[in-house]
Amino acid sequence: MENKKHFLWGAFILAVAGGISKLMGAIYRIPLARLIGPEGMALYQMAYPIYTTILSLATAGVPVAISVLVSRRETEGYSGDSRKIFRVSLLILGVSGLILTLAVMQGAHFIADHILNEPRAYWPIVAVAPAIFFAGLMSVYRGYFQGYQTMMPTAVSQVIEQLFRVTAVLIFAYLLFPRGLEFAAAGATSGAVVGGIAGIVVLFIYYYRFRKKQRHDQVELNYSGTGSWSLGKEMVYMAIPVSFGAVVLPLLQIVDAIIVPGRLEAIHYSHSQAMALYGQLAGMASVLISLPAILTISIGTSLVPAVAEALARSDRSMLYQRINYALRAGMIVSLPCTAGLYILAYPISDLLYKLPQVGRALEPMAFACIVLAAFQISSAGLQGAGRPELAMRSLIITGVFKVIFNYTLTSVPALNIRGAALGTVLAFLIGSSINIISLKKITGVIYEKERLIKIMLVTVVMTLGVKIVYQALIGADLNSHISTLLAITAGVAFTACYYC
Repeated sequence: MENKKHFLWGAFILAVAGGISKLMGAIYRIPLARLIGPEGMALYQMAYPIYTTILSLATAGVPVAISVLVSRRETEGYSGDSRKIFRVSLLILGVSGLILTLAVMQGAHFIADHILNEPRAYWPIVAVAPAIFFAGLMSVYRGYFQGYQTMMPTAVSQVIEQLFRVTAVLIFAYLLFPRGLEFAAAGATSGAVVGGIAGIVVLFIYYYRFRKKQRHDQVELNYSGTGSWSLGKEMVYMAIPVSFGAVVLPLLQIVDAIIVPGRLEAIHYSHSQAMALYGQLAGMASVLISLPAILTISIGTSLVPAVAEALARSDRSMLYQRINYALRAGMIVSLPCTAGLYILAYPISDLLYKLPQVGRALEPMAFACIVLAAFQISSAGLQGAGRPELAMRSLIITGVFKVIFNYTLTSVPALNIRGAALGTVLAFLIGSSINIISLKKITGVIYEKERLIKIMLVTVVMTLGVKIVYQALIGADLNSHISTLLAITAGVAFTACYYC
């Protein structure tokens, strides 16, 4: 029971921090857009994806790899090896981050002139480049603490990083606006550097306190005899599949932006109609699907070191419990969200976007909540088991199927944009199934089918209740928006009361 509480508490902390960070990340764009206008935002958006793509390649797998290795070594009693892993990882990421930063700055003219075909993007690219260095260092600190299953440093540093980033974005964009749009956009992108510095400071303070506590407790540093560079190679080997996997999803979004409007035009939608439908799917419906993912990603992050620890202890009971706790928690979140988004797809779209027609894409897309949760958590289980290449393989397979399904189903006139949503659900259904089967083969876990069925039955009852409440309120001539909010509240209250 204590393991369960510790594991889920870590996931909760990360979910809260992720929610706060996403909220700040969404809100700041409104005043920024008003300040620098659509052209300035275009320059900002040209530079920022370059930073995030390189960052994903360089650092996405590092926290996962370090957390797995540290968790293993701590479980085996080799605290000295954990210290070695931290130091060599800090050196590797520090050097590689510096090289990448200088490479981006050096190649900024080429990227702006020949790739983006927008010379004014030069300064925004140069301004954001140093953030790669600081983000790399942060990934090492976060992975180190996650290896101890301590999520608070990661959570606090995320919020502080975002707070400083958002503040710096607005201040620098305002101060540099008189010099021109490219400089205002550069001021905005430089906010990532300020946020990175703030995040590093927070993590260093946590590390200093952690080391001080270890000295006070007179923690003995035992070593296995494995060299620092061998540990560093092991970290890089584990990080590479996760990092490459992190780039797959952004690439799929780019492919979707090409395929979906084109296939809609092939079935005689005008270009503007096709773009509008794609915007409803990618810019509106998908945003709602990403909300429950904040919690399921947090569950996955907590699961990685938890699985590594259980395997290092050779404790099968603990391993099975933790995997099932994670899957159960993911389904408790994703199943009600799926039901609510499906049953109230049109009213929710009207409430949030004043475009009830978004519900056409949201209805089938709602089921992505379930398959994405299963995919994220099972991928985390594979990473914790030291098999990140299997998670990457299933993600690539998912990507291939997503392209095939989106290409074929979107061009079916009866489906149109619903075909693209359905293609996403089917692709991740295949990917999550592969993951779940692979995880069972590697760990031998026995999944709790009875509890899953119970959660599904509770969700069905909740769904019927929400539908009845909404129809009753509408029948009483209550405003549609108020009826939607009350029906959602009733569903949340029922679910919370049952599980609490």
